[in-house]
Amino acid sequence: MRLLPHALVGAGTLLIVLFPGPAALWLRQAADWFLLHFGRPILWGASACVVLCAVLAVIPAGRVRIGGQEAVPEFGTFTWLSMLFAAGMGAGLVFWGAAEPLIHAGQPPPGTEGEALHHALALTQFHWSLHAWAIYAIAALAVALSLRPGRPPLPSAPFPSLGPAKRRLLDWTALIAVLFGVVASMGQGLFQMGAGLEILTGQAVPDGRGPQVAALLLLFAAYAVSVATGLHRGIAVLSVLNVGLALLLMGFVLVTGSTGAILRTLAQTSIAYLSELPRLSLEIRPEGAGRQWTRDWSLTYFLWWVAWTPFVGVFIARISIGRTVRSFLAGVVLVPSLATLVWFSVFGGAALSAEAGGASLGVTDFATAPQASYALLGTLPFPVLSQALTLLLVFLFLVTSADSGAYVLGLFSRNGEPAIAERLYWGSVLAALTGAAIWSESGQSVTRAFAVTGAIPLSLLLAAQAGALLLFAFGSALPQRGERSGRQRQSSRPKSASRPVSRR
Repeated sequence: MRLLPHALVGAGTLLIVLFPGPAALWLRQAADWFLLHFGRPILWGASACVVLCAVLAVIPAGRVRIGGQEAVPEFGTFTWLSMLFAAGMGAGLVFWGAAEPLIHAGQPPPGTEGEALHHALALTQFHWSLHAWAIYAIAALAVALSLRPGRPPLPSAPFPSLGPAKRRLLDWTALIAVLFGVVASMGQGLFQMGAGLEILTGQAVPDGRGPQVAALLLLFAAYAVSVATGLHRGIAVLSVLNVGLALLLMGFVLVTGSTGAILRTLAQTSIAYLSELPRLSLEIRPEGAGRQWTRDWSLTYFLWWVAWTPFVGVFIARISIGRTVRSFLAGVVLVPSLATLVWFSVFGGAALSAEAGGASLGVTDFATAPQASYALLGTLPFPVLSQALTLLLVFLFLVTSADSGAYVLGLFSRNGEPAIAERLYWGSVLAALTGAAIWSESGQSVTRAFAVTGAIPLSLLLAAQAGALLLFAFGSALPQRGERSGRQRQSSRPKSASRPVSRR
C-alpha cells in the first residue's frame, strides 16, 4: 500500500510524457475555467492574506516562538533568508526582472494607457511583493505553529482532528499540486536558459526544444549531486551562492546602467505601489478586455503562488524553528518584499531607461519575455560576461528549486525525513514532467496552466490554514501546544537542530 501512491504518480507522469498535447489541452481548459469563475475570491483571498499577516505581527501572539519557547534557530539569518528566497521565487525574478515592466509599459491594462511608466512597475510589484509573500507566510506559519515532537512539517499538520487517513489524502493532494507548481517554474526557467544559449551562441533554438532538454538533463545531474550532500551542505550552500550572484548581478546593472534614472525609478515605484495597493487589492476590472488582462496576469500570479504553498510553506516551516512569529513574518514577508521592490526597480528601471534612450530590447509579450534580461545586459558593458553569469544564475536557481521541491515531495510521501533514494525518485518525476511541458507544442502557455491547475484544490487548503491562524490569533490551543512541546522537542529533535545557530 505504501508504494501505491508512487505507482499512481508514476503512471500519470508516463501518460503526460507520452501524450503531452492532450495533457496540455486539458490543463489549459481547467485553468481557464477556474480563472473565469473565481476571479473575485482569488483576488480578495490574496489580499486577506496580507491583512492577516499584519494582524499576526502586531498582536501579543506574535511573541510566540516556533517550536517552543526554548527552541533555537538552526540556520543563521542570512542563510535562512537566502534559503526561503531561493525556494520562493528564485529564477522567476531573473526571468521577469526586466520583462514584466517592459510588457506592462508597452501593453498596459485596458483603460490605463495614458498613465506613467512607473505604473508598470507598480503593477509588477503588486504581483511579486506583499501579496505573494503573504500567501507563502500563511501556509508556512500554519504548519510551523502546528509542529509536534516526532512529526514532520506537513500541510495537514494544522488539522489533527481529521484523522490519519484524511490527513494522508490531504498531503497527497498537496503533493500533486507541488509537482504541478514546481514543473511550471522549472519549465519557465528552462525557456529562459534556451533564450540565453541562443543569444550567447548566436544560433536560433530549434523548435524541437533540444537545448532546453539538454539543459534539463544537466540540471538533473547537478541536482543529484546536491541531494547527495544533504540539506545543510546542499540546499543551504546553493541558496547562499544564488543570492550572492543575484546581488552581484543587480549591483552590476545599477552601477553600469543609468544609475540616477534607476534610483528615481525606485522612489517613484515605491510611491506608486503604496498608493495604488488598496485599489489593486480590492477592485477587479470590468468584464471584457480588462478582466481578461487581470486573469492573464494578476489572478494567474496569485494562483501560481498558491500552487507553491505546500512546497515553499512546508520548506519555510522546516527551516524556521526557533524564530518568533513576529520575526518570522518580518523575514518571510517584509524583507523579500523590499528585495523584490529593489530588484524590479533596478532591472525594470534600467530596461525602461534603455528603451527610452533608443535601444530596442524586443520584449513585447509573454513569448519574448525569456530574452529580456539578456537583451538588457547586451546594452551594458561586458555583455557576454554578464549574460553568461545570468545563465549560470538561472541554472543554479533551478537546481535549488528542484532540490527543495524533491525534498518536500519526499517529506510528503514518506511522512518523514526523506532518504536520498526517495528524493532522487521525485527529482526524476519532476524532470520527466518538465520535459513533457517544454516539449509540447503549447510552449510557455502550458507552464502557466500547470501552476493554475495545481492551485485549484490548494485554494481551499490555504483558506483552512488561514482559519487555523485566526484561531491562533484569538487564543486557540495552537500556541499553547507549541509552548508545551518546546522542552520535549529539544530532546526529540535531531542533534543538528538543537545546536547553536549555524553560520554556514
